Amino acid sequence: MVINKFEAKGGITRIAAWRIKWVILLCFSLSGCAYQVINFPDENTGSYGANDASVSSVPRSGYHRVSRGETLFSIAFRYGKDYREVAALNHIRPPYTIYPKQKIWLEKRASRTASRASSQSSRSSSRTRAVAKTARVPSVSPSDITLQKKVNIPEKKSSSHIQNSEKVTSWQWPLVGKVVKGFSSNGVSSKGIDIKGQKGELVKAVADGTVVYAGSGLIGYGNLVIVKHNDVYLSAYAYNKRILVKEEQHVKAGDALAIIGGKGNDRPLLHFEIRRDGQPVDPLKILPRQ
Repeated sequence: MVINKFEAKGGITRIAAWRIKWVILLCFSLSGCAYQVINFPDENTGSYGANDASVSSVPRSGYHRVSRGETLFSIAFRYGKDYREVAALNHIRPPYTIYPKQKIWLEKRASRTASRASSQSSRSSSRTRAVAKTARVPSVSPSDITLQKKVNIPEKKSSSHIQNSEKVTSWQWPLVGKVVKGFSSNGVSSKGIDIKGQKGELVKAVADGTVVYAGSGLIGYGNLVIVKHNDVYLSAYAYNKRILVKEEQHVKAGDALAIIGGKGNDRPLLHFEIRRDGQPVDPLKILPRQ
């Protein structure tokens, strides 16, 4: 039987195309193994209570146990602490690397043992009074006393007061919309503002800075992005539908950080906070008027 050369050529072409297709798929599957892909949930489906996006109180133990995905900045943010003070307390230097299951102290251990020390001192003072009754103090004449010259020792300035010389020259809104919930300094009701937006709208950086946290590990914040602007100011963007940046990424004012999401039936909505030296401040006193 004679095979038409065109038919033979067409069959070979189909076989070659089939092989090329599988080679391409194999290459994609192999290359995908070389990268670590971090997926954030597209929607915030968790329930939110009255104290959403609030500052947590310090545990009775005085420390926080690090979970996977947390950073020093996110831990300090969670408890309303200055990240520099937390770093100094735990002898952690830049770039502030921490590890899962590590203890991060939030308060000085000496202050937590003060009550124990006071009880011990009260017991020792009773013993001292008993000894004082029998002990004799040798008499000293004024001629035996040598007056020492007073020396002024300059106090060492704490490194926590050293600030980055780069100041935030201008601020801009993360998105243009109506503020539906304002800032409150009473209790933990609201440490930021809620801004109503448009579906699919981009959440933008309010100033130049570096992304120090991008994830969903902080309870009550959903998909959260934290940007460090300098040694004083941090900004936080919560309830995002999707995060578009990675940690340690440098951003400029106006750069897209995420896609607006929301909480519960409040969609689309952005929860926005500004922290100064770790403490929440009213963003409306810092941002320009819309």
